[in-house]
Amino acid sequence: MSSPSGSRRRRREDDNGSNSDQELYEDNTPGSKRRRLNGDDSGTEDDESQDGPVLPDNYRRSPKGKARARDVESNSEQEHHPGSIVRVTLKDFVTYTHAEFFPGPNLNMVIGPNGTGKSTLVCAICIGLGWSTSHLGRAKDISEFVKHGRKQAEIEIELKADTERHSENPVITHKINRDGGSKSGQNKSTWLINGKKSNHKSAQELARSFSIQVDNLCQFLPQDRVVEFAALSPVDLLVQTQRAAAPEHVSDWHDQLKTMGKEQKQKQTEQQGLIETLKSMEDRQKSQEDEVNRLRERTTLQAKLALLEKMRPYAEYAQLVKEHGEAKVRRKEANKELQILERKIQPNVDAIEKKNEYCGRLKKFAAGRSRLLKRCEEDAERKLKNYIDTKTAIEECGKRLNAEKTSAKQAKGTINSVQNQIRGIKKTMESPPEPFNAAEINDQVRELTGRIRQLNEEMNEINENKDSLTTQAQQRREIIAEEEKKKENLQSQAGRQTNKLKNQSADTAQAWDWIQANRNAFEGPVFGPAMIECSLKDTDHASQVEYVLGRAELLAFTVTSQRDFKVLDEQLYRKLKLTDINIRSSLQPLEDFRAPCSEEDLRQFGLQSWLINLIEGPREVLAMLCDNRNLHATAFSTSETSNAQFESLQRSSINAWVTKTKSYQVIRRREYGDHATSRVQSLKPASFLTDAPVDTQQERDINRRIAEAQGELDEIKEEMHSVHKRFTELRVGKAKLEADQKALKDEKERKQRQQTEYNGLEPKLEAAEEKLNNAKAQVLQQGQRKMAILREIDDHHLRKGQQALDYAATVESLRDLHRKVLEAEISCIEATSDVDQLEFRSAEDQRQLGERKAEVERLRAIERQALDRGKALQEHCVAARDGFNEEEQAYHDEHSGSWDKDQLETEIQSAQAALDSLLGGNENVIREFEQRAQKIEEKRVQRDRLQRSLEELSNKIDDIRAKWEPELDIIVDQISTAFAENFQGIGCAGEVAIHKDEDFEQWAIQIRVKFREKEELSILDSHRQSGGERAVSTIFYLMALQSLARAPFRVVDEINQGMDPRNERLVHSRMVDIACAEHTSQYFLITPKLLPNLRYHRNMKVHCIASGEYMPEDHKELDFKMLLNRALAVRTTAH
Repeated sequence: MSSPSGSRRRRREDDNGSNSDQELYEDNTPGSKRRRLNGDDSGTEDDESQDGPVLPDNYRRSPKGKARARDVESNSEQEHHPGSIVRVTLKDFVTYTHAEFFPGPNLNMVIGPNGTGKSTLVCAICIGLGWSTSHLGRAKDISEFVKHGRKQAEIEIELKADTERHSENPVITHKINRDGGSKSGQNKSTWLINGKKSNHKSAQELARSFSIQVDNLCQFLPQDRVVEFAALSPVDLLVQTQRAAAPEHVSDWHDQLKTMGKEQKQKQTEQQGLIETLKSMEDRQKSQEDEVNRLRERTTLQAKLALLEKMRPYAEYAQLVKEHGEAKVRRKEANKELQILERKIQPNVDAIEKKNEYCGRLKKFAAGRSRLLKRCEEDAERKLKNYIDTKTAIEECGKRLNAEKTSAKQAKGTINSVQNQIRGIKKTMESPPEPFNAAEINDQVRELTGRIRQLNEEMNEINENKDSLTTQAQQRREIIAEEEKKKENLQSQAGRQTNKLKNQSADTAQAWDWIQANRNAFEGPVFGPAMIECSLKDTDHASQVEYVLGRAELLAFTVTSQRDFKVLDEQLYRKLKLTDINIRSSLQPLEDFRAPCSEEDLRQFGLQSWLINLIEGPREVLAMLCDNRNLHATAFSTSETSNAQFESLQRSSINAWVTKTKSYQVIRRREYGDHATSRVQSLKPASFLTDAPVDTQQERDINRRIAEAQGELDEIKEEMHSVHKRFTELRVGKAKLEADQKALKDEKERKQRQQTEYNGLEPKLEAAEEKLNNAKAQVLQQGQRKMAILREIDDHHLRKGQQALDYAATVESLRDLHRKVLEAEISCIEATSDVDQLEFRSAEDQRQLGERKAEVERLRAIERQALDRGKALQEHCVAARDGFNEEEQAYHDEHSGSWDKDQLETEIQSAQAALDSLLGGNENVIREFEQRAQKIEEKRVQRDRLQRSLEELSNKIDDIRAKWEPELDIIVDQISTAFAENFQGIGCAGEVAIHKDEDFEQWAIQIRVKFREKEELSILDSHRQSGGERAVSTIFYLMALQSLARAPFRVVDEINQGMDPRNERLVHSRMVDIACAEHTSQYFLITPKLLPNLRYHRNMKVHCIASGEYMPEDHKELDFKMLLNRALAVRTTAH
């Protein structure tokens, strides 16, 4: 059970009012009222006891009297620093029903057996100040901290006030409900600050305002996270150290440097890529320069040609203006000559006009006669047409009469044919076809179909069997190929080693297969077991090397980064569930491992060299072996070590060596007065690194499996041959049955067709008789139609005679009109002849006149055409001139008023000829060249801008580093000084330094320690130091931060686990000196055990926690003061 409800831990004053004794435990009634501890009242109470001091005078640091007064003066009571914990009250929290703690301002030691609730106080501080359970490494659900059987737990923490910001000590109250909300506790928690309702954010902000860092393992180290702190990488340790010991701006500077460093790397990479791209583009530009110049010359010619083409309209316009002027002058001259000629031939023209007028009247008269003649001709043609139509109708009637005669003849022929057909049908019906049994034939067909189906089924089974045999044959071939491959692999060196690996550790072999198949899962190289990766230069030394390395290192995988270690650990242990696995890290270069002495000194002791010189392999694997098995510091000899050599080696710096049959190890411990002990063991024969012959049994097994598979393959081939033969027989039988089946079906079809034809004879006979009757009726109707046609022919002959008489009378009238028309036409011809004679006489004049008129019109057309073209060109020239560039405008102004079309054409032809001589090349080269030139310029600007940006960034980095690095060096120097003093106090050595890297993310804390006199300072890690040594180093590092700590209090839970009594006593003494010094922050040390006679300081406070089944019902019965008095009395009596 927990300590009684209402228990308090507080200081008491002695009779003189000084705080010289430490009250370990005091009872108070549960109803005593909690009082905020402010100001000078933090160490006293109104009802303080008037009893005398518990410890006798001879147990104190100084006796009563004069020294006592000086002691009181020099050790006056320390006050709490702002933000330190003044009081912690717990109600129904984990194992506590009600408890109240009053920590001192300096070192607070919380002691008690395991399970009494010491770490519960640590949990209460974390959760009560607003941090999550994840910082404890314990239960994730905050409701699990509520005492069993209770619904709500309460944590109340009173912090020392900052007088500049607070008028009283702030009190944070956190109430935890068991039910409701999520695991994070957001809806399960209620927060109060100074009794007023608040929230989680405000509570944590209040805690952070005092620089409380529960999430920093350098300040708050719970029991379940001690291992996590020990596993902090040097990089993370630097981050946590800055947060713990440096002002906030130092961490901010580091974060800025990491961010800017990353940005600098990105920009440098971008700059390098940009420079390479720019060089490539410039080289390409230079290689195309000649071709571009030629194409530019061509472009220039094209531009000149285009300019000359643009000037062509102006030259043409000038030419047209000139032609228009010349045509206008020639037209006027021709017009003047025309007028003179017209006046000369005017009398002849008048005579011709009169004669033409007379001739016109005659032509009109002749035309009237001609029209009358035409009407008479049309009437004669119409009558002739009627006569011909009647004649045609008579001929049509004759054709119809002949058709009827032909049809009657055909009908008579049809009657004879049908009568013959009827006689044939009746004769056929007298001889019916022989009957046949269709069902019997169907049964025979079905029987054949069934036999064919059976053959198909058997053939399908054979096909399936063939497929199965083929698959089996392929499987046997694959088995033979795989066994052959194993046999070949067994013969090779790598194969023998891999085979040995499988025999030595199946888990390691499986893991090695997975690693080789998943190389891309790692960020760095991952190496296989040393027995695979490494080889011996001389196998005679195999037993020596194997003994020193051991099985674990020979089978261990080597990784080169912590991330790859975690990936491999997660995959092999948790996912693949492998157990016989060893993983090692190789984080130091091989050069860091130096031999204790030179090989020349080594030979003086009868030793040949170091074991590391016997092995070849990856440097990372060799570094791992040196780190874990000290190969670089273990010598070897081919001869045995004599007694004299052994004694000399014991006095040397060489701690380990091996001979052909034995291993020697010298152990020196400073705590035993440098006394050296030795251990000699016999070597075992090598089994990992030997060139053993091929395992004949395994080879025989492989050959046996190959022979078995080959025999099975031969049997399968024979079976396939018999199956194929049977399949051929079935296929032939099936073909014969199918032929028989087809013959039966054809016979059945023939007989069915004969029966069908016989059944159709009677309807056929009826149809023939009906056809005969129809033919006889048709013959009768044709005689009637012939008589009607004869009557129609007689009517057409009568009409034809009358039409012939009418046509003869019209022809006579037509003859008289022809005569009259001829007379009129003769008169016209005589008048026209007279006109022709007159015109012949004046033809030359008319010809000259026509020529003159044609010349005038031609010149007028030329003038008009030149004018129209000139206007069009003028508009074009005006419009084109608005788009002229400077060069075109200058050319136009230069030639304005002196345009010569022929000269311009010559220039155009010359430019075109020059352009034709430059044909060839890519038309896009210039555009690409110019675009690339633009891009090159842009890249140069981008390069310069990036260079300036890098310079600015580098300057910023230098500026911040100039501020950050000195301040960090000072802080680390102070930590190193304190750390060294701590180690010096226990007779060892230690230092803290900064590993400075070009990458600010790789800056790290390097802790170097030396626990033995003849050792050198070495980096603290899990490979070199024992668990107790690492625990001592860790607590000393945390103690070194004490004087620099920004946080008002620090918590360390059970850090002394794993220390031997001597180290624990030395560490405790050093911790008391540091934590109880003036002006240091509050310190909580949680421990389940205390050694006797530990050092005590009046500024420390010891909190004893007692609980369990032997606790009294009434907690008042457990009086620690009484128990202490009895213990001292017993001690006095004993002396």
